[in-house]
Amino acid sequence: MKNKKSVLIAMSGGIDSSVAAFLLQEKGYQVTGIYFQLVDSEKNKEYKEKEPGNWSSHRQRVRKIAQKLDIPLHEIDYRKEFNKIVVDDFIIKYQNGLTPNPCVLCNEKVKFRLLLNYALKNSIQFIATGHYVRVKKNQKQDKTLLKRGLDRKKDQSYFLYRLSTNILSKCIFPLGNLTKRKVEKIACEIDLELSNIKESQEICFIPGNDYRKLIEQKSPQQEKNQAGYFVDTSGNILGRHKGIAFYTIGQRRKIGLSLNTRKYIVKINPKSNSIIIGDEQDLYRREFKLIEVHYISRAPIMEAVELQVQIRYNTPPACATIFPCQKNSLYVVFNEPTRAITPGQSAVFYDKDIVVGGGIIGSLDK
Repeated sequence: MKNKKSVLIAMSGGIDSSVAAFLLQEKGYQVTGIYFQLVDSEKNKEYKEKEPGNWSSHRQRVRKIAQKLDIPLHEIDYRKEFNKIVVDDFIIKYQNGLTPNPCVLCNEKVKFRLLLNYALKNSIQFIATGHYVRVKKNQKQDKTLLKRGLDRKKDQSYFLYRLSTNILSKCIFPLGNLTKRKVEKIACEIDLELSNIKESQEICFIPGNDYRKLIEQKSPQQEKNQAGYFVDTSGNILGRHKGIAFYTIGQRRKIGLSLNTRKYIVKINPKSNSIIIGDEQDLYRREFKLIEVHYISRAPIMEAVELQVQIRYNTPPACATIFPCQKNSLYVVFNEPTRAITPGQSAVFYDKDIVVGGGIIGSLDK
């Protein structure tokens, strides 16, 4: 036991983190589990009515799995901090006409920092999660690289591009070389009793995935949720909107306008509190500015380079040329027009399956 390498794994009660914990045991690690309570579920009556017992069952499942695998489990209540770091940021970004990705921020500022800090305080050598990604040591650069998961349909490297090499060097991702189907098979073989657990496609703190209700209920800046005008691409007023926080680029439904043809939100202008409505073709652009850039596998880009760029999690990457811009920003030009480039979302760039880095999509104007 004394010679075993130790690892701390984040456990959620789902199939992925549970199988990851089992695989670490199989490889001979001394495994410790940790569960982060991030959402104030006791007050979330609406969600409990839709999915009875869902929130409390997460913790109960984690405890049951830890007991079955015979690993110690620690629990951390981080709800107050999570709300300040992730939820408030999410609301403020929407109020400023952006469409944020809270999972990217949470991984960078909350989950992996908590994991590493807890591991260091308790003399645990490594940290692990159930993400479908891989890490690789680059001996020449003395860096740990982040790579796509083998299962491209489940690859989650997009969400982890802001992790530091210091954190990545301590990470183990047991599912990186596996397919989702294989993971589900392992869960059945070891009888984890998780076959009836549906994988959530929602943001964890938004019941029913309705972020508009969250903004109405928890907005720290209510004065920014002000009505304004819908206008067409020529500047003609089409009607009133109820606040830019309630809309996103590419949206077609729930706009509240009666129009004869299919129309989409093609731009949000927070300065004038207006929302531009256009046709499908108006959603396609080639260029945008990238801010808050973070690099993993290389030094900052100082001259034009062609890479694969992915502008949202469920969108395939496309070829683009990346140009250096002002400090900590870049200018991205796709080879072909791309649909619904959305300020506030992350754009991650890849060299084959290696994550080079990424940033936050900023201005769409030249």
